[in-house]
Amino acid sequence: MKPGLFLLYGLLLCGFLTLNLLINGYVQNCLPTQKKRPALLLGLAFVNIVTLGVFLWLDLAIFFIYVIFTVLLAADYFFLLRTGFPSLLLLACGYGPFLLLCAHGVLIPLFALVRGTTMYDVVNDNLSYDVSLLLALLVCILLLCLIGKWMPYERIHLLFRCTDQRRLVCTCLYLLFGYLLLESYVYADRFSGIWIPWFHLITSVISMAAFLMVFWYAVDVSSYIEYELKTRQTEKQLQRQVVHYQQYTKYVNDLRAFKHDYRHMVQTARALLRAGADQKALDLLGQMDDEMESSLRYTRYANHVVVDAILQECAGRCREKGIDFSALVNLPERIGLGDLELCRIFGNLVDNAYEACEKCEAQNRFIKLDSVVSPDWITVQIRNTFSGKIELQDGLPLTDKQDPSQHGVGLSSTRQLIESTGGFMQIEIDPAGIFTVKLHFCAATG
Repeated sequence: MKPGLFLLYGLLLCGFLTLNLLINGYVQNCLPTQKKRPALLLGLAFVNIVTLGVFLWLDLAIFFIYVIFTVLLAADYFFLLRTGFPSLLLLACGYGPFLLLCAHGVLIPLFALVRGTTMYDVVNDNLSYDVSLLLALLVCILLLCLIGKWMPYERIHLLFRCTDQRRLVCTCLYLLFGYLLLESYVYADRFSGIWIPWFHLITSVISMAAFLMVFWYAVDVSSYIEYELKTRQTEKQLQRQVVHYQQYTKYVNDLRAFKHDYRHMVQTARALLRAGADQKALDLLGQMDDEMESSLRYTRYANHVVVDAILQECAGRCREKGIDFSALVNLPERIGLGDLELCRIFGNLVDNAYEACEKCEAQNRFIKLDSVVSPDWITVQIRNTFSGKIELQDGLPLTDKQDPSQHGVGLSSTRQLIESTGGFMQIEIDPAGIFTVKLHFCAATG
């Protein structure tokens, strides 16, 4: 091989390595719950580039080069993400090679049009082919950087979590990807006619534009869905606060009424004692004690007003259904989460627990919450009974609701919120029919 081609070949491998690392970093940033392992990502990228370099050296057809690149990325993400969602894996490994194929599909016909030859001649000329591939790599790297600027990682993360929108983008991606791969057969023969390079160039541009439009639309829809879910959570929390306020108002009114009657009862008890009617005085005092217990009972379940409101509302529902409810949750002043985040976490937990208990037999149904606070960690545990069999996927129970694609709700949202502040969540399933969720919050400092 000539020194110039050898240098160009080295630049190609560096370009593929840069693209591989950029794609890996993009996927990792879009999935903040995944552990960051830069050394492992770099090692996998080197393995990919060495493997890809061997196939480039063998002068395989473009079809096989892009399929191999996609398969290598899929193997990486299957090992790294360990996700139970095939569409997430396919989207993560496919969008980089697809954009590269689109850019390459523009540059090859451009080279043919500028040189006045066929695309077959460009592909079979080592220098022209390697230069076009190197330029396509640069265009793809620039395009991925621009996408990162236009669409923050937080919004892409919402797309990755939204099943329906993720499937839409994934379907569009692989339909266009497959079409361009099949269309690459034009490189294998000397098709005459200037319209062929123009047609291939235009279809590559349209394919890229169509995918980016669908991608942008799906991200926007995912953001709107997340906003709607947060709005519903806020409205639900306001309703719980109203119930909490009504319960507290009733407690205050009962206390005032009792204080008003208390003086008369005490005066009556004193009169009975002076008259020597000790037993009647004791009976009256007993009635006063019973009335105090029944009318002035107010159980506080948490030292945080938002969390207490959620637990008060759940306790009321449990009393109506005959579910044994007990809770004692103490949270420090600084926990690293706002009221809305705590509302989403505890609201999801108690709702899931209540729905699970509703499906159980009337006997031995319970929901129990407790907490342990240490200097570094706050652990909240919620235990509840359940019936049937629970299957786990991606470390979380599979939902049996009619709309399992609802994103941002339930344990998935809870885990993401906790892990965003450095904590973690554990799930334990007892064969005896007890479901346990342990939330480990990292204590905020400063």
